Amino acid sequence: MSTPKTYTDHALILRTQNLGEADRIIIMLTRNNGITHAVAKSIRKPNSKFGARLEPYMHVALSLTQGRGTLRTITQTTTLHAYTAPIMGDYTAYTTAAVIAETCETLTTNTPPEETPPHYTLTHGALAALAHKKHHPHHILARYLTQAMQLAGWPLTTNTCIHCGTPTPTSYHTPHGTLCPTCAHTTTTPLTPLNTQETTYLNALTSGHWDTIDKTPTHTTQKILNLILNTTQYHLETPLKTLTHLETKTP
Repeated sequence: MSTPKTYTDHALILRTQNLGEADRIIIMLTRNNGITHAVAKSIRKPNSKFGARLEPYMHVALSLTQGRGTLRTITQTTTLHAYTAPIMGDYTAYTTAAVIAETCETLTTNTPPEETPPHYTLTHGALAALAHKKHHPHHILARYLTQAMQLAGWPLTTNTCIHCGTPTPTSYHTPHGTLCPTCAHTTTTPLTPLNTQETTYLNALTSGHWDTIDKTPTHTTQKILNLILNTTQYHLETPLKTLTHLETKTP
């Protein structure tokens, strides 16, 4: 019998699932191997060697053993960044992190591991920003989703019309991008009108201009966040279950 392969990696813990009486399956996005499911044996026992290091939103270094099939076994773990406590200590940050984790898992589950490092970097940055309270959680979520959709090949086109390419300060949003007023009148696709301020906010989310993002009025951030969430679910072709707990009030 061949010896199981053991390897190391860094990982962001996205969620967990109990297994048997004392074990737990850890679902994580790793830096080098994409989405990975691994068993942490006896983690639910009081004297577990893993402690709280494998809770959702932790950033850890791992040693894993690859046995038969796709399920790995975690043999050792070291904390790199403890994001769990500060995120779970703020309900809005916690519900936001849940949406980020679910979106990340959905986007990367069937993605080749060599294509997931940008998602790993993006998700790590979003969780770190939530833990350190750098911005309001919903701004962080809107920025994350905008970038995640871009990585997945579904950019939110905000400064030019997707039909004619005309730059337009005011436009109409569709799940496939934005239309200028002229092209909007020739389509049967459901449209959401965007004014200059809303388009500016979307552009700031795309480019990462946090001064503009943080100063955007509440009614604009609310409308655009809902728009981004709806567009994200349209492209994912599945509802995000964690949205049922997300607070809809923005700063």
